[in-house]
Amino acid sequence: MLSGRNEHRASMHLAACLQSRGVPPVVETVTIVNISSRGARVIAHRYWQPHEQLVLNEVIGNFHVEAEVIYCQRLDRDQCAVGLKFAKAVDTEWPAAGGSFGVRPRAAL
Repeated sequence: MLSGRNEHRASMHLAACLQSRGVPPVVETVTIVNISSRGARVIAHRYWQPHEQLVLNEVIGNFHVEAEVIYCQRLDRDQCAVGLKFAKAVDTEWPAAGGSFGVRPRAAL
């Protein structure tokens, strides 16, 4: 089945944080299950509302990117799959093993 995506999504299981833009911010540790230059799918415990504006941060490292919740699908009683669309496309540099997922903002074209 074709997904309609025309770019590679890297599969992984890497801890990150989602942070709301509200005051005070809501912060949740999530697992990134795949990522591309335009977005990511994460597993969360909290239900995040579609169109909610968030920031995705590395747990270790200095990467962060603004993102919009595209969907939040309940997987079971305490897990949701959250589809994120990045506000700006990012370049990806995947490390050989573990650690940072090495994504940085893409330069303007």
